[in-house]
Amino acid sequence: MVGLQAAWLFDAGYRVVALLGLFGAVLPMVFGMAYLLIPSYVGRTLSTGRLPGVQFVASYVGTGLLVAHELFGLRRIVMTAGIVCWSIGVAVFVATLLRTVGPALGTSQDLVGLSGTQSRRSTRLATVAIPVGFGYLVAGTVVLLSIAFDLPIPLTPTFPTVVHFYATGFVALLIFALGVQLMAGFFRVAPPRPLTYLLLLSGGIAPGLLATTFYRPPWFVVGAGLELVAMVGYGVAVTIVVSRTDRRRVGLSGIWLGALAGVLAVGVAVARVTGFLDPLAIGVHVVGALNGFLLLTVLGYAYQFFPVTSGQFPGATERSGRTTILLLGTGTGLYALGTAVELPWLPIAGGVLSFLGAGGYAYLMVRRLRWGLNGE
Repeated sequence: MVGLQAAWLFDAGYRVVALLGLFGAVLPMVFGMAYLLIPSYVGRTLSTGRLPGVQFVASYVGTGLLVAHELFGLRRIVMTAGIVCWSIGVAVFVATLLRTVGPALGTSQDLVGLSGTQSRRSTRLATVAIPVGFGYLVAGTVVLLSIAFDLPIPLTPTFPTVVHFYATGFVALLIFALGVQLMAGFFRVAPPRPLTYLLLLSGGIAPGLLATTFYRPPWFVVGAGLELVAMVGYGVAVTIVVSRTDRRRVGLSGIWLGALAGVLAVGVAVARVTGFLDPLAIGVHVVGALNGFLLLTVLGYAYQFFPVTSGQFPGATERSGRTTILLLGTGTGLYALGTAVELPWLPIAGGVLSFLGAGGYAYLMVRRLRWGLNGE
């Protein structure tokens, strides 16, 4: 995550940004949250404690090789090895969780959800969205493998296709599905049921259209519109929680800012594909989606699960946590604004602030987890 902020500062290409931010930061954090949350969501315990370690080694080796290939122009075999390692990690992840939760997915009485305030039908729909998200993860990995080995698949094997399968199909859909339950559990406010249905249904359909018809009208425009509906629905749901809850925890600010950034990022993308904005809007979309929606949301939930105030080390305060979120959010906003209006100093200022915010978060979370493990 810190490396991603350095990439923004040095004006790296979109592929480097996606590899560092999505493969290196967002996806591993979501994998970790999935290991933590999904088994308990269906009343199960993770079937093994060793395979997640295998997955993270394979995933980070694969990401490192892919980043090195992109940065230094290494031979194609390095890229191929990176894709193979990454794909092994994804296979281990999917197999581990399916082995744990698979038997419970078709049994409604086993579903416990993540809060006691959501209806069973809402919990059921969110549960259906989870394997859909896993399907998008697998589909993106198949496309990635086809890039390396020229596999005969009915999709165009491009990196943007992989990114949309991963970011909108897997990560965003899991944020929608688990988020409505987590917000009710953490903040004791359940989003309205019709809103939950709307964002889950549109958020489940949109990624397939976006990835399979990338920049090919009319279905790509339809997919972008459905993703905007889902993102606006999620943003409204988070805003309702923020306005009604009396539990003002640190992580909620990150979750809310992330939702607002997601609405902006997808709104800009829809305006671009419908011809209302010029190509510069793509830069706003990328930084808003990756740095804004995905990272800020994941950081917000990380602060909820691992509150820094429970640790005993310098900086373990709510003010420190809020400061990291404010720095990352402000930096992301300035970077996006500078990209839109073509003022070179704004992206630099935004990049510096984002770098400080990410570095501060990394310090707080590493110290918090180390304190929790060692009981310091």
